[in-house]
Parts: sequence; structure tokens; C-alpha cells
Amino acid sequence: MAKHSIDQSDVPQAKAAKLTSVCVYCTKGFTTRGIPRHQKKCAKKLAHDRAEARKTRSYKFCIINESVYEVILSFLSNQTLTKMQMITGDHYQQCEPDLARYCCKCENDNPTIRARACCLRCKPKTGSTVIKEAKLRYGMTDKDYRGAVGREFKARLGIMPDVDFLGRERCHWSTLEQYMLDKCGSKLAWLRILFKKDVKKKKALATRLQTENRRYFVEALSPAFADYLSSIRFREYDKDVLRQSYQRYVELKAKLGECGFRRHMDSAPCKKFIKTGKGNIEDVVRAIACKTA
Repeated sequence: MAKHSIDQSDVPQAKAAKLTSVCVYCTKGFTTRGIPRHQKKCAKKLAHDRAEARKTRSYKFCIINESVYEVILSFLSNQTLTKMQMITGDHYQQCEPDLARYCCKCENDNPTIRARACCLRCKPKTGSTVIKEAKLRYGMTDKDYRGAVGREFKARLGIMPDVDFLGRERCHWSTLEQYMLDKCGSKLAWLRILFKKDVKKKKALATRLQTENRRYFVEALSPAFADYLSSIRFREYDKDVLRQSYQRYVELKAKLGECGFRRHMDSAPCKKFIKTGKGNIEDVVRAIACKTA
């Protein structure tokens, strides 16, 4: 029989294997064409992207030279330095963060001499004010205010009125501001004056409140005890110490009444015992008896 040659075209050819790629997020395999389409919808990739977006970005400033950095810092306002100090955690020698609270939000170290924490640049005003408000907002003294009013009168009329008259007159805001800038030499120096006056005012208020609270507390114990402490000039503020002193006062007063020495409560031994608690009541009575004998 004749041999039939096999036609090579009749034999099916083996298919070439498709290239695959693995998703780095979910580790699933996909074709090279399918991997980009998958990663657009991959839940793990989307979660990873959201987490990366939430991370706090840290900025690194490229500083070539420390001396150059110092020069750059010298160009910045005190408010800007305060914010940089908070962000970077560094401490800048020329930064005075306590002064920033007295500045306007315009970032130019302008004092907040207007209502709602504004300066004359952000909220201009052509009006005038009196000495009481000028002392409150500008940190002026009576002498400063009279000097500013005198400058205004001299520029406008060419004369210098009486000193008492100057204190009663009104003065323009811009004149007061320029006077304080000329007197202090800079905005920061002016801000330091405002800061010191505010600290002094707060300390005085705290002392006054502390004194009032002490007075109410002592009078609640006994009005007579309050008068006695005032007479012996006992300035203690600690409530526990005052309670102990009051207890000694009651016991000593009763004992002196029994012995007929009630009028000697203001003697030195009594004062010392009530203030410090040193010794005992018998020693105090004995000392008074020796003096009166």
C-alpha cells in the first residue's frame, strides 16, 4: 500500500502560554493585560492607598549652612517663628512666643489695639479715644498719653497746651500708635510692654481673688477669729493651716477665760502659739501668769 504523507498543516499547533503577573497587594495572578485593570478595583490596593494618604507628611528643609539659616530666620516675624517652633520642635533664640498672643492675625507682629484682636492695618479707624482706653489697649502711662496729645496739638496748631488739659483731651488712634512706636523703637519692644502690663494685671487679679477667698473662708469659721488674725497680721492662705490656727484659737481662748486672762489674747505668747502651734496651752498660760504676777 502506498504510504500517505501526513500534512503538517492538519496537526493542531500547541497554544503559547500567556504571560502572567501577580498583584503585589492581594497576591492573585493575572495576565499582563489584566493586571492594570485589576489594580483599579483591588480592595487591598485601595485600602493601602487610603492609609498612605492619611499618613502625616513630614517636610525636610534643606539648609546649606547654619549661618545662612540664621540669616533666613532673621527675616521672619516673631509670629512666623513661633509657628515654625511649634511645627519643627526646635527652639529659636530670637523667638518670643509669649508675645504672639498680643499680635494681630495679619502675621506682621502688629499689636491688637482694636476690638476683636485686630490692628489698625486690618481694621483702620480714623476716630479718637480717651486716656482710659489708651492705657488699656496701648499700654500707655498718663505721661505717654499727654505726650501723644501734645504732639498732635503742636503739629496741628503749633502750640503746647497745659498739662492738665492734655490729659482730658481725646487723641487719634494713629497718633497714639506712632507715639508708642517712636518711644519703644520697634513693634516687639512695644509688645513686651503690653505683655508685662498684662502679666502684672493678671497677678494682681489672682492676688485679689486669693485674698477675697481667704477672707470669706476665715469669716465663715468665725468673724471674731477673722478680726483677731487681722490684728496680729497673720497672712497665711493655706486653708488647712488656718483651720488648725482656728482650733488653737478656740482652745486657748477658752483656757484663758477659765484662768481670767481673756484680755491677754494679743500677748506675744498667744500670737506665737496660734501662728505656729509650738508648745502647748499650759506653757502659754504659765508665761502670761508670770508676766502679770
